[in-house]
Amino acid sequence: MSSKLFIIATPIGNLGDITLRAIETIKNTEYILCEDTRHTRKLLNHFGIKINKILSIHQHNEKEKSEILLKKIISDKADIAYLTDAGTPCVSDPGSFLVNVARNLGIEVFSIPGPSSAVAAYAISGIVDGKFNFYGFLPNKKKNTEELLVKIKQEQHPAILFESPNRVLALLEAICDVIDPSTPIFVAREMTKIYETHYSDSAENLCNFFKNNTKSLKGEFVIIINPLKQDDKEEFSHQEIEMLCMLSEELPLKKAANIVAKIFKRNKKDLYKVGLNKKYDK
Repeated sequence: MSSKLFIIATPIGNLGDITLRAIETIKNTEYILCEDTRHTRKLLNHFGIKINKILSIHQHNEKEKSEILLKKIISDKADIAYLTDAGTPCVSDPGSFLVNVARNLGIEVFSIPGPSSAVAAYAISGIVDGKFNFYGFLPNKKKNTEELLVKIKQEQHPAILFESPNRVLALLEAICDVIDPSTPIFVAREMTKIYETHYSDSAENLCNFFKNNTKSLKGEFVIIINPLKQDDKEEFSHQEIEMLCMLSEELPLKKAANIVAKIFKRNKKDLYKVGLNKKYDK
């Protein structure tokens, strides 16, 4: 009998959210591969599950250890469960490389679905749209973040992001600058945990709120951007846009936008957004 690999979703906060099928599957596997053995043992102990063969595979050793561990487990003709610290593995978490190695070795891979903070937040956001795009954690570089926000604005579908508390304010400020200060935003903090909190307002209002309530910038954040629908009408003349493009080749875009705004008596923030769109359309 060939080995099977089960990718198992675990609670994102409230331990009561684990499924009966997940518990049963974990009990019936000989090996547990997980992101952090200490975290996983706490989960197993909570449900009275005793498994001695628990091994760690995380983002720093996944490529190095996956094949070695799986080959050993195949020789034992054993089944394997893979768990990350919270939520569904392979979704902004390790596990994808392990899955591919398992398939290459002839191991069948099965998903045991369960909690997802992205879907849970979207379900209570009140956003009426048949589609959404999931981006996980944003890039570390400001330039790359701005490029992604331009893409979100152009696609005009809700965008679900994960963000750390120390970068939430910077993200909201970037949304104001790149997309629009009036952009509707839904924020879910500490999903399923004791201090779960939700905020729904414009990017500008939420930015001001968190600036004045920095104690609320704690925990894990799911942020949903719901870009306002844009009409196809050109807001600026060809002359204005041409001057902006020429100046931005020699100057920082923000400074170029300020100059054009003064000459033509225009809104510098709107010109800056146009410049970003032109820049990333190239």
